Amino acid sequence: MKPCDGIIVGLHLRWRGVYQRPQHVLSRLAREYPVVVLEEPLFASGPSRFDVEEPTANVTVIRPVVDADGPYLASKIAPGALAAVARHAAARGIESPALWLYTPMMAALADAFPESALIYDCMDDLASFAFAPREMGERERELLERADVVFCGGPSLYRARAGHGAKVRCIPSGVEFRRFAAARTAAPAEPIVPLGGRIFGYVGVIDERLDYAIVRRVAHVPGAHVVMVGPVAKIDPRELPQAANIHYAGQVDYTDLVRWMAGFDVAMMPFAINASTRSISPTKLLEYFAAGRPVVTTPIRDVVERYGGLVTQARTPEEFARACVEARPDPRRDDAAGAAARLQSWDAIAGTMERAILGVSAPEIVAERAGA
Repeated sequence: MKPCDGIIVGLHLRWRGVYQRPQHVLSRLAREYPVVVLEEPLFASGPSRFDVEEPTANVTVIRPVVDADGPYLASKIAPGALAAVARHAAARGIESPALWLYTPMMAALADAFPESALIYDCMDDLASFAFAPREMGERERELLERADVVFCGGPSLYRARAGHGAKVRCIPSGVEFRRFAAARTAAPAEPIVPLGGRIFGYVGVIDERLDYAIVRRVAHVPGAHVVMVGPVAKIDPRELPQAANIHYAGQVDYTDLVRWMAGFDVAMMPFAINASTRSISPTKLLEYFAAGRPVVTTPIRDVVERYGGLVTQARTPEEFARACVEARPDPRRDDAAGAAARLQSWDAIAGTMERAILGVSAPEIVAERAGA
């Protein structure tokens, strides 16, 4: 009998959004445990409701849709959401769940299951992001004290939280190596084919973390095209750089990313250097490595620390554009980058996380907490 029989998740992202760390980890854990995911509320006009779906085997996602014209909702837990989680957990046969939070703003989930092991998977410094709730930092400090296990998605996140003891572990994100390695031989996505010239591409969320002066300058490279693949978030799309050779593909399905990367001559990470990027460890980097693409990046601390010899660093728009022009395949560097990516499999990462969950949800520990 398993020490825990299911996982209940509080998620600040949309499962149907960009496919990243939560989806990779939870879909793998769902091979052994039923998973019930509660998303933060989505605001829309009309009566409030709960949209429920099973996007992948053994995963139930509950999406509260809250009346945008109703009373202000300060909490990230929609009214009635805890009861909905309890119902769907029971329907999945979950009696002894582990609680898994991606945001401190959903700690009410842990309050609803006080005897359960509490895991905090810290994939970003959310308090530093645009439009973060003012209380985010304090809520995270409380969660760090309370959690049984804390996973940090990169060295910078880990160092800032390591003072909370051995329960804090640095577990960077991974990559599906074979999937993205197919970009080395795949046909490019159809919208890229007729562009001609060199393609400088980016894959990821298009938000306040990017340096748009860099994007504008790269677009001035003669004969080049800039291809931005991903959804726009937290910024006005009308403020994005516009030119005949800048192409916004929007969000594409995760399975199609390989073909977009297949069309890139250079893979870009044009991040701004500011508070919102101080602790990021971009998952896309390993995908670029697996795809065999030369990478040009601004000097993001976690990237430079772990992979500085495998990327080209450029700080200013002029330096970034020049680096893109000069970037070419380098078999020795590309082989080393591919080898680095191969070591970071999502299967291994999910296995490490599962062992940590089992360690804090053993029957004797649960009984001790229940009697405290």
